Amino acid sequence: MTRAVTILARMREGFGQFCPVALACETLTQKWTLLIVRELCAGSRRFSDIRRGVPRISATLLKQRLDALERAGIVSVQMTRTSAHEYALTEAGADLKAVLSSVGEWGQRWARDIDRRDLDPGWLVWNIHRRLDTAIMPAGRTVLEFAFTDAPAHQRRFWLVCTNGDVDVCVKPPGFDVDLVVSTKVIVMAEIWRGLRPISDEIKAGRVRLDGKPALRRALPSWLMLSVYAPIARKRTKTVKT
Repeated sequence: MTRAVTILARMREGFGQFCPVALACETLTQKWTLLIVRELCAGSRRFSDIRRGVPRISATLLKQRLDALERAGIVSVQMTRTSAHEYALTEAGADLKAVLSSVGEWGQRWARDIDRRDLDPGWLVWNIHRRLDTAIMPAGRTVLEFAFTDAPAHQRRFWLVCTNGDVDVCVKPPGFDVDLVVSTKVIVMAEIWRGLRPISDEIKAGRVRLDGKPALRRALPSWLMLSVYAPIARKRTKTVKT
């Protein structure tokens, strides 16, 4: 038996327990699986959108995980008019929303600190685009540019084009005038998003720079709804690195 076949056989063996936790773990604790479910809970339906929310997974492995979730009865797959696949949570999948919420709340309180290896500016902007309070943004089109001063050149600038409630993420200049530029380090924006740093303090300290009309600069903090876990207070003592 080859090594790959041996590993696959072991995965299918499970934990050898009939405990519901063990049986659930057979499906849910495979790498990336819960993050894929998280994206579906957040509203992603298309393969490309799911992958933008889990950017470090390969397309092949994402397809395998989605197939496994379908076999487990957690995800249903439908064909659109354009012959593309669209994914949705079943009743069993929707039941995982509360599970993921509890895991996220625990993570906000007790998981390790954010490390440099966790900082993906594209993923950060993808999450920001889903949590903008477009109802209080100006009517018409507003273009936000995020400039991450410490990111690699190919991940330094992103644009959000907000048009009457719809928000598009652009990795290249969208061809419209930019209304507001937000310049900062990735870690600063990530910790603001997590609720670990008040954005007003970071603006006053100069760690976040806003370039645009004064009214837009004043309004930006109210547009950012932040992570759903941001209101939860951190309980783990921050690690001091030497």
